[in-house]
Amino acid sequence: MSTIVTGLPAPAIQALTTFSFAALLPDQPRILRSRSVMLALSYLIEDTAAASPNTSLIATFQRFSHYHRQLHRYRRLAPRLAQAFVLGFPDVPPAPLPGVTPIALAANWPLVHEWVVIALGPACAVALVACDEERRAPHGVSRSFHAVWTTNERLVERMAAAFFAAIGQPAPVVTAEPTARQQTALALQRELPQRLRAIKR
Repeated sequence: MSTIVTGLPAPAIQALTTFSFAALLPDQPRILRSRSVMLALSYLIEDTAAASPNTSLIATFQRFSHYHRQLHRYRRLAPRLAQAFVLGFPDVPPAPLPGVTPIALAANWPLVHEWVVIALGPACAVALVACDEERRAPHGVSRSFHAVWTTNERLVERMAAAFFAAIGQPAPVVTAEPTARQQTALALQRELPQRLRAIKR
C-alpha cells in the first residue's frame, strides 16, 4: 500500500526544515542545466533504478503537481522498485500509488528548491542533485538548475543514509555488488549522451 506522509514525527519535521541534499555535496562542481536536460537525466536514473533489482528511489518534485504529471511513469516504475519516496510542496494532494511514499514539504524548507533523484541498490548507485538558483519554487517555475550528476558510491550512500535518518526511518540494508555497480555506471555513461541528443532534436 502507498503511505501518504502528511504528518511526520516532530523530530523528522525538525530535521527536514533544514535538510538539503545539495549541502551534502559542497565540494562537487555544479553544471548549469536546463529543465529539459534535468528531465532527461531524471528519466535515465528512474529507468535504471527500475531495471536494477532491490533498488530504492528518492525523488524531489518541488511541488506535487509536477509529480502528478509523471504518474503514468511511476505507475510503471513503482512495482519494480524496492521502495520509492517522492517529496514536494502539497499544492495538490499527492496521488497514492502502491509502493510510493509521498512526503509533503513546507514552502520555506530548502528541499523545495532542490531537484533530486537518487537510486541506490545492490547494482545501482547514482544521483542527480540540483539547486533552483532562481528560488521560484514552490509557486513559480524555474528554467535552469545548477546540478551535480554522480555515480560515486560513497556519495550516493551518504545522501541516502542522511535522508533516512532525517525522516526517522532505518535505511535499507544494501549489500553492494561492485561488479554490477560498475557495469551500471558504464551503461549510464553510454546511455547519457543518447538521451541528451534526443532532447536537442
